[in-house]
Amino acid sequence: MQMVGVVIGLCFPHFLVWYGFPPEEVLTWQFYLLTQIAGQIVGLLSFLMIAMVIRPHLKQLSVKMQDIANGLKEKDFLDYSAKCNQELCTMDVISNDEIGVSASAYNQLLPALLSAHENEQLFNNFTTVMSQNLEVDALSEKTIDLLISSTKIEAAAILLYKNGEVKVEATQGILKPETLTEHTAVLGAVNKGKAQRIALPKHIHLDGVLTHFTPTEVFIEPIEFKGTHLGVMIAATGSEMDDDRTNTTLHLFARSMGLALNNALIHSKFQRLAAYDGLTNIYNRRFGMARLKEGFGRASREQSALCVVMVDIDHFKNINDNYGHLVGDKAIMLIASILKDTLRDGDIVVRYGGEEFLMILQGASPKDAAQVSERIRHQVEDTVFKHGEQQIGMTVSIGVCGYPETLVTDEVILLDKADQALYNAKQTGINRVVQFGALSV
Repeated sequence: MQMVGVVIGLCFPHFLVWYGFPPEEVLTWQFYLLTQIAGQIVGLLSFLMIAMVIRPHLKQLSVKMQDIANGLKEKDFLDYSAKCNQELCTMDVISNDEIGVSASAYNQLLPALLSAHENEQLFNNFTTVMSQNLEVDALSEKTIDLLISSTKIEAAAILLYKNGEVKVEATQGILKPETLTEHTAVLGAVNKGKAQRIALPKHIHLDGVLTHFTPTEVFIEPIEFKGTHLGVMIAATGSEMDDDRTNTTLHLFARSMGLALNNALIHSKFQRLAAYDGLTNIYNRRFGMARLKEGFGRASREQSALCVVMVDIDHFKNINDNYGHLVGDKAIMLIASILKDTLRDGDIVVRYGGEEFLMILQGASPKDAAQVSERIRHQVEDTVFKHGEQQIGMTVSIGVCGYPETLVTDEVILLDKADQALYNAKQTGINRVVQFGALSV
């Protein structure tokens, strides 16, 4: 700036001559001295203005822009966002000139970048939820958790259309979610796929994390996949009104849930096909053995009771030989139905192989298991199994073994003991229940 003052001081007298002043008056050493002093003063004032006004703002802008560049590079705005909440990330707009315009543009740019980054993180999290959760209930619960934690939504539910009925799959913050399935707006959204937005409803009571609240708005978003109505997503805001991000997120989640739920339902269907026997619709041997291993591990850790029961249809080969395999299949289906209807909730029935079945009774003693087995044996014996006009008599033989009454180290040995009891029942007259430890000779 001082050099600029020197140049101005040297050029100014000649400028005056060009402008019409007499040379003998302006081209003197005294006038040169005055213009040099004036030029130095102008240079000094310019330097001070730049140093005190322009330079601090430019430095502040460059520092903040560098912070943004680092944040974009590292994709981590968490600390920076906290500073912005303390109003340390905005620049003061002190003028309407280029400096003021730059500061104003920065103040608009930073929130947009932070919002874009937060949205990116939110959508990445949602993509992770959809890809890592192939169970319908887990997918629904994680989606609601993410929706509530990332928006102004304070309560939400996902309702799905199953077997002709609308059922609540997941919910958070809703006091009586079962009443949602009775509401006409919800049913209309499921059947017609039409989104609705309700202000201050009185027919839905919501429960916040700490206190009850009256919702300001309720959103009903249909969940669809290729034109098929799968269900609805219901969300409600509390004290805070929704904003653009809440609306955008809710719409995106509802649209994306269609594909994710369809994948989860397909996965569930394949899991069922892999776990269930196609003829009897009970667990197959592979899945049943996995459940037995889990049950034995739990019983061993907790020192609780576990019984396994082996059931075999007597003279089943004669049924196949005399009446054909289709009738034999019907006989197997009948026995499986009797076993399922007799056992308690939580007990497991497995088609072990051919005409042989395995029952896993968690928490049952050998005496309890034997009583259940006797009921099954009598029911099979009393059941009328018809083939046309002909009645076919059926009986079963059953072997029982219980833990910890029979000390074994794993589930395979326990199952082998029950199989030994079954073999003993077969060898000593069929249509019998035999407990291991009380084998007949």
